[in-house]
Amino acid sequence: MNLDAVALAALRLQNGYALAIDTRDWDYFRTLFTPDVLACYPNRDYHGLDDWLGDFVPFHDRCGWTAHVMTNHVVGGDDGGIWATCYGQVQWTHADQPGHISRTTALYRDRLVHDGDGWRIAQRRLDLLLREPETPIPPSVSLPNSVEKLTGRL
Repeated sequence: MNLDAVALAALRLQNGYALAIDTRDWDYFRTLFTPDVLACYPNRDYHGLDDWLGDFVPFHDRCGWTAHVMTNHVVGGDDGGIWATCYGQVQWTHADQPGHISRTTALYRDRLVHDGDGWRIAQRRLDLLLREPETPIPPSVSLPNSVEKLTGRL
């Protein structure tokens, strides 16, 4: 196994997660994870993609705008297989709270598996490092209506 190739795959998966959420491309989201993924988030564990998306889609439908930035990717292997970790800085607005923005910084820790077609995330743990809910947006800040509407081809 070429760890550099696996690291590139992990980077694409973790960044793909961010883009899939920001663009509300739930079909693409499904390609990044195994169908039986276990995703452990601060308020809930999700058992499989259907369980996860059953919660994520309605939450993100209420967001007027989201922007994820994934950074500091590191990949390795141990007795448990291939692991990948990165930081994520997330900002979002809620449609029912105009003029406010929420921010968080998270640590994502993933376990990857190769399913024959490519690498997928089989397990994810997200731990919050910083949480700043519903902060007033200064009048000088301008946000697009949504990242989703900016993703057309050039």
